Amino acid sequence: MEGKQINRKLLIRKIVKIVVVVALVSVAQYYYSKNKSVGKELTALVENYNKACPMMISNDIRMESVNTLPHNTVQYDFTLVRVQKESIKVEDLKKSVEKEIMAGSKTNPSLEAFRDNNSTVIYNYMDSNQKELFKIVLTPDMYN
Repeated sequence: MEGKQINRKLLIRKIVKIVVVVALVSVAQYYYSKNKSVGKELTALVENYNKACPMMISNDIRMESVNTLPHNTVQYDFTLVRVQKESIKVEDLKKSVEKEIMAGSKTNPSLEAFRDNNSTVIYNYMDSNQKELFKIVLTPDMYN
């Protein structure tokens, strides 16, 4: 039981690190092209990511794709390659990951571009069999 708890904490930490990396790249893209409209900025970011996808972010997490959606929204699709939906408590994992994302969303400087542009970010997680685990939606009103 204790080993599962440690593995779960490590998985949560890895997911949070991915969020930070994605946000940092987004900020870099924002400052590189700050004279472009938000739509063009998001489109360029998505194109760059998708050229490299699928991409292993860590031993446990693979970024499958990034998509722009209507209304200034970006969706990141991740696979937890060592997780099967039937073997975990999905709601517990979602709550933990969501808590970490929310904690960083309000103060993390790497999310500044999303806050400044009133962007919505969707983090979509799937298991190793491509079964949907959960989505976390970060909307502009959640940054405050």
